[in-house]
Amino acid sequence: MTLHAEKVDYLAPFTKLSSCIYVSEPDISAEDTGDYPETIVVAFWMNAFSRSLVKYIAGYRQLAPRARIIFIRTSSSEFILRPTKRAQYARLAPAVEALRALPTDSPVFFHMFSNGGVFAATHLLEAYQKATGGPLRISSTVIDSAPGTATLSASVKAFSYILPKRWILRLFSKILLYAYLASVFTLGKVFGKVFGIRDVVSVARQAINDGQLVRGINKAGPPKRCYIYSDADELVSWKDVEKHASDAELKGFPVRREKFSGSEHVAHMRADPERYWSTVKLYLNDLGSSSRVRITQAPASLIFE
Repeated sequence: MTLHAEKVDYLAPFTKLSSCIYVSEPDISAEDTGDYPETIVVAFWMNAFSRSLVKYIAGYRQLAPRARIIFIRTSSSEFILRPTKRAQYARLAPAVEALRALPTDSPVFFHMFSNGGVFAATHLLEAYQKATGGPLRISSTVIDSAPGTATLSASVKAFSYILPKRWILRLFSKILLYAYLASVFTLGKVFGKVFGIRDVVSVARQAINDGQLVRGINKAGPPKRCYIYSDADELVSWKDVEKHASDAELKGFPVRREKFSGSEHVAHMRADPERYWSTVKLYLNDLGSSSRVRITQAPASLIFE
């Protein structure tokens, strides 16, 4: 799951707004036979391979052929070198401008993966609110393999995906990575106690449950959301996900828990594609009282090898 150079340019078919933001333009020739939002935002996990993420875009293109899909990539350097709000607002500015061009009554569907996706999505919502003076209206959300909590062991596993493959280089790099992250966690605890500074994962975890930031289509309440997670995820514990879901319910969010068995981190779609896409479709097509919708006919199956 790295962002290094790849032999095949899987992102070539998409419109590139920046090095980390792309758009899959709508297929205006497609038939309109079911409800879904005009715009979909997908925030991928940290260091996602382009060949992996395009499978999700293909799935959405089948479910919502006439929707515009904005997708965001996040690298580990965003967490390490540029975690500040100012840096993230600047990084996500092209996506904010794309969303600002939407009609005010046009809801947006959000799908975010792992802590990296929640990190990007919450900063995008904050940047939009800062730029427009009001919250983005969200039809519903799907949160895949998130949100977790910041732990040293999970962080080492997450960042290890970018390490060299040769065993001697990987071993040496992992030792350096562990030493670096251990120092970061130690300093973070010290600064947290003294200055009240929290880690970016905890900040994003809280922000995604902020009803003033994550707003629904109308005043009836926060948007519906579905957590897709697994009992076998080694990076994000199912207990952390369910605790967050319970907190969301207390804040008024209508919540569904879609718990998979045995699937790895951000691999639930691969484990059971029909179940996965049926769940996504249920939330994608739930637009409440919004009038700004597009139509699609769901395919018989959405299976990606």
